[in-house]
Amino acid sequence: MPDRVVLDSNILAAMFFKEEASMRAMDAAAGADLITLDLTIAEVGNVAWKQVVLFSEDKELAMKSFKNCQRFIAEACELLRAEDLAEEAFKISIETKTTFYDSLFLAGAARMQVPLLTLDRSLYERAKSTGIVHLI
Repeated sequence: MPDRVVLDSNILAAMFFKEEASMRAMDAAAGADLITLDLTIAEVGNVAWKQVVLFSEDKELAMKSFKNCQRFIAEACELLRAEDLAEEAFKISIETKTTFYDSLFLAGAARMQVPLLTLDRSLYERAKSTGIVHLI
């Protein structure tokens, strides 16, 4: 794995909420300097909500996982501001036909000149031509 990487929200969610890809996500993040976007908190919060409302996860357990993820982001990740990446992300979203949300992560990786790690096959397929997105 590279020395520095941008983690998208689904990697961080998989690290803190039990998923089939949880071990792959943790392995991918291990030993690297980690970068993510400030909007990751909102996206992981949405994952916690889905765990409770859609999948009947215990509310306290979901909140504990969400808090642990927030703490991890604050302590272990360099945070990029989505606002600072908006113009570049918009261009990328048009070029690659990816959502603006996903393109913010691509713009962050491009700006930092590091790979973007994702579990999102659709994002990977749309943006693999950029050479910066890696499917784990």
